[in-house]
Amino acid sequence: MQVAYLILAHHQPNQLARLIRVLDAPQCAFFIHLDAKVDETIFKQTVGASSKITFITDRRKVNWGAFSMVEATLALLSEALSSSSSFHRFCLLSGSDFPIKPNTRILADFDSPTEFMRIARKLNSGQSISHDRNVRFYWYLDSEDHTWWNCSGKLPRKPYSRVGLYHGSQWWALTRECVEYILQFISSNQDYYSFFKNAYCSDEIFFHSIVKHSPFAVRISHDFETAPDQAALSVSNDHGSHYVDWNASSKTLPKVLDEQDWDKLVRSKALFARKFDEGRSGALIAMLENELASRAPVP
Repeated sequence: MQVAYLILAHHQPNQLARLIRVLDAPQCAFFIHLDAKVDETIFKQTVGASSKITFITDRRKVNWGAFSMVEATLALLSEALSSSSSFHRFCLLSGSDFPIKPNTRILADFDSPTEFMRIARKLNSGQSISHDRNVRFYWYLDSEDHTWWNCSGKLPRKPYSRVGLYHGSQWWALTRECVEYILQFISSNQDYYSFFKNAYCSDEIFFHSIVKHSPFAVRISHDFETAPDQAALSVSNDHGSHYVDWNASSKTLPKVLDEQDWDKLVRSKALFARKFDEGRSGALIAMLENELASRAPVP
């Protein structure tokens, strides 16, 4: 069972190197998209050269909340699928993530039909949902023209109607069959791709809506429509394969994790967690490295 880790990174080269080092296993490879706004030299020097690590050359200037995030993710998928390895699992991570379970557990969970993804809500459902603004207005967050950029969220548009739209957590870990279905859907529905160029936080809707309307929907790990306890899911910090704390009282969310979150991470069923900052999360990262090393199989 071969795993392709798809990593979106724009800072913290040391954190990226530690992430790859802990996840490294014979059946894993790493594909890294560096934001085109940053110099890749320090990242390559820090991470080091390996036949299992690919810094993809199709780099985008990624803007938060913009479609460029989806484009970067699709570039990672394209690179991984065109490689010589036949990957069975594709796991999307950021450079601010870190595993909270040992590789043996991660690979065992990945060797299953589960589509690790969180679907949190349906958009345009008739209910009053703030996330509806993401698709009911034009957003120009990738525009370098500030006149258009400043119009973001102000000009109404007709919602996409070919399929229902669903919103969830950006980070997922999908099977090869599911990924191939997504790419075939995009190829056959260019209007879908075009619509999301002017949506807000497309990365939290684009892939999720396709999977929800696919034969793989029944395999989604966290889906509010099929959850036995929707209230519990709504306040849970488990988002697909990730632990992400959106419920903290922090000024900014998701919460930057530190050593005070240790017990929560231990209790979580998630495989990875975010968000980690090299400085504020340094002690926690070291604790996780020690714990995961102690649970690694003896060669």
